[in-house]
Amino acid sequence: MVRRRGALIGAAAAVVVAAVAGAFIAGPFAPRRIEQPIAFPHDIHAGTNQIPCMYCHNTADRSRAAGIPSVQVCAGCHIPGGQPLVAADRPGVRQLVAYWQQQRPIPWVRIYDLPDHAHFPHNRHVNAGLECQQCHGPVETMAEIEKYSSLRMGWCVDCHRERGARTD
Repeated sequence: MVRRRGALIGAAAAVVVAAVAGAFIAGPFAPRRIEQPIAFPHDIHAGTNQIPCMYCHNTADRSRAAGIPSVQVCAGCHIPGGQPLVAADRPGVRQLVAYWQQQRPIPWVRIYDLPDHAHFPHNRHVNAGLECQQCHGPVETMAEIEKYSSLRMGWCVDCHRERGARTD
């Protein structure tokens, strides 16, 4: 009876530990694919066409946030002069045109969303010479962006230690 009771308690404890670990792993740091309102092919834009990250994420060197591109940024290339021109037949560009005509922002879904207590100023990292790929991975090869780095505190601290960088 005592063995059976101990086994039941051990099994229950294992289930609780697995559930807590699963919740933590599946939390804000977990790698995951997120469906976006427009399937934006980074491999074509940043890879094939070699558009620099800063063209679309134009506040990364002067703001804490890298910035999510506005409809106007996309329209500047795809809808110059108000007429769909670049890849006009693609579904994503047709979606872009609809957002632009309705004067609505594209409701992009954040992929990297740090907890409120985390402090990550993009401008300091960009201005220190870090490439976007060091945290975001080889986006120029990703047809669909996915979370590349855990961005957990230990991961950040390791990077700072390797470079002899400040951590305050």
